[in-house]
Amino acid sequence: MDLLNALSALYAGGKYSDLTVTCGFRQWHVHRAILCSRSGFFDGACGNAFLEAERRVIDLSEDDEEAVDQMIRFFYHLDYLNEPRQPRLTLFRHRALSDARRRLPKKLDLSMIHDPLLEAAGVYIPEAPASPIASPVESRRSMEFPEKAPRSPVTKRAKTPPLIADDGSDYDSYDEEEEETQVDESHLFLHTKVYALAEKYDIPSLKALARQKFEMAVACNYDSPELPEAIEEIYCSTLDTDRGLRDIILELFNCYPQLATTPDILQVIKDLPSLAMELFKLERGIPVSA
Repeated sequence: MDLLNALSALYAGGKYSDLTVTCGFRQWHVHRAILCSRSGFFDGACGNAFLEAERRVIDLSEDDEEAVDQMIRFFYHLDYLNEPRQPRLTLFRHRALSDARRRLPKKLDLSMIHDPLLEAAGVYIPEAPASPIASPVESRRSMEFPEKAPRSPVTKRAKTPPLIADDGSDYDSYDEEEEETQVDESHLFLHTKVYALAEKYDIPSLKALARQKFEMAVACNYDSPELPEAIEEIYCSTLDTDRGLRDIILELFNCYPQLATTPDILQVIKDLPSLAMELFKLERGIPVSA
C-alpha cells in the first residue's frame, strides 16, 4: 500500500520525471523506469538508439487520448478508471430549503398600477368604469339571462423547494438534475480501446485487466447504448486469433439472442462479416476456431 501511495504521488506531481508522453494536445510527464518495466514497447523505445530515446518524448497521437490517459494511470496505480467520485457537499442544505419555504417572496400588489403591458399580459384587469343607469327593459333582460362572470387570469403557483428529510445527512442521496442528465457509465467502448492499446504496446497485465473490466461491465450493462460501438471496435482493432473479448461477445449473444434483433446490433452484424460468421457457427454448434 505504501508503494502504491508513493507511485500515486509520483503520478500526481511528476517529480523526477524523465520522459514525456504526448497525445494530441495532452502531455504526461512520466518515469522511464516505471513504464519500461511494464511495457515492451516503451522498453524498446527508450533503450535503443531511437529518436524517442534522444528527445525523451514519445508521441502517441495516433491513439485515443482517453485510452492513453487510462494506460498511463495504470502504470502508477495498477488500475484504471479508479478515481473516486466525490459527492457534492450539501451540509445544512435541508435547513436552507426549510428557511426558503418559510420566507417565500410576498406577492406584489399590482391593483394600483395602470400599465398597458401588464394589462395585455393579463397580470391584472383594470376596474371597469361605472356604467350608466340601465333602463328597465335592460334590467329585466339581464335578470332573465344572467351573464357569467369573466374568469380571473390563471396564475402559476410558485414552485417550492423539494422536501428533504432532516436526518442529519451531509450528502444528497437523490439529485433530480443528475437523473435528467444521466451518462452511460458502463465504459464498454473505453475498455475495448484500452484492451487494444495494451496489445499494441505489449502490456499483458493491462490487457488482462481490461478484459476483466469489460466482462464485468457487459454482464451488468448488456443493454448499454455503447455495446454496438464496442463490438465494432473489438472486431476492427484485434486479430481473429485474439479471443480475449470476442469470446465474451459470443457468450453474450448466446445468453441474450434477442440482442441480434435490435436495429443497432443488427447493423453491426451486417457490417462485420467475421462476426456474422462466428454467430452462424455458434447457432449451428460449430467451434468458432474451426
